[in-house]
Amino acid sequence: MTTTPTRSAPHPHLSFDPAPDPWRGAHVLSMRRYRREDLEDLFHHTDALRSGPAASTRLAGRVLVSAFYQSSTRTRLAHEAAMLRMGGTCTGFADAGVTRAGDFFAETPEDIARMLGGYGDLVVVRHPCTGTADRFASAAGVPVVNAGDGWGEHPTQAMTDLYTMRGFRGGLDGATIALTGDLRMRTMRSVLLGLRHYRCQLLLVPGPGMAPDPALIEEVAGGRARVERRPSVADAVPAADFVYMEPVVQPDYTVGRSAAPAHKPATPPEYRVDRALLEDWARPHLRVLHSLPRQDELSTDLDDTPFNGYWTQARNGVPVRMALLDLMLGA
Repeated sequence: MTTTPTRSAPHPHLSFDPAPDPWRGAHVLSMRRYRREDLEDLFHHTDALRSGPAASTRLAGRVLVSAFYQSSTRTRLAHEAAMLRMGGTCTGFADAGVTRAGDFFAETPEDIARMLGGYGDLVVVRHPCTGTADRFASAAGVPVVNAGDGWGEHPTQAMTDLYTMRGFRGGLDGATIALTGDLRMRTMRSVLLGLRHYRCQLLLVPGPGMAPDPALIEEVAGGRARVERRPSVADAVPAADFVYMEPVVQPDYTVGRSAAPAHKPATPPEYRVDRALLEDWARPHLRVLHSLPRQDELSTDLDDTPFNGYWTQARNGVPVRMALLDLMLGA
């Protein structure tokens, strides 16, 4: 099933002026907030935390509050694991149905944000409605991290993904990246906004009716990246250093939870990636990234091949968020 995004341009009201320190005590709502040098600072700090002495007490006494109105595996647990590994603690909810937002009272995001801001030092929120993270940020009184807002953005996933590409290749300048699947998704939006700062080539392979908003592509092409369309993944693979994937068969991201239907449609062949395709056409150093969960667009027969970059990508979610939390809250 495919759905139409409720808003074609995420966070149109946000206008960010570069600040001397974009991290300390600040919200993380959109990749539009960050310059190339800001992202590189985050990546260097991630490297330093991974290679330096134990960071297990840097955020001692700090409390992260999770507010997840939508299902999550990697995003929620990576933020919480990052805080715990830095010596902090976590609380919160992973199901709005157990809160007063999910019952008769339908408590507003602003009221919940005010309460959670009084219980912790930082709030990580995921919500099916685009712009809800902004509403939390307006009321919480503490830094808010957007962990996915409807069809809007998912900045910390994009930070993780760019860091992963950088690690595999040694840098993003000069890279060719094929992006395929539903290119309207919040993760894709944030990744594209991050890649606009790098001198790379972006090969877009959107699913049917799933091309990015033209204004977003114009914004990305107005930066350092070059953007072009390709008709299929097979057409893009021979030139690519990375294949960055999202599903074509999607749930409705404007609702809190979407149960699996009895019969899911199959992903069209031109948007699938498997071992045979890459062994026949890819360069040996190509890596496949996917924010997961996957369906039939990404074959499990790639799991034990050198093309698999998605498990490294998933693991990197913790150290990148450790560095982010330290930049936001650390001494």
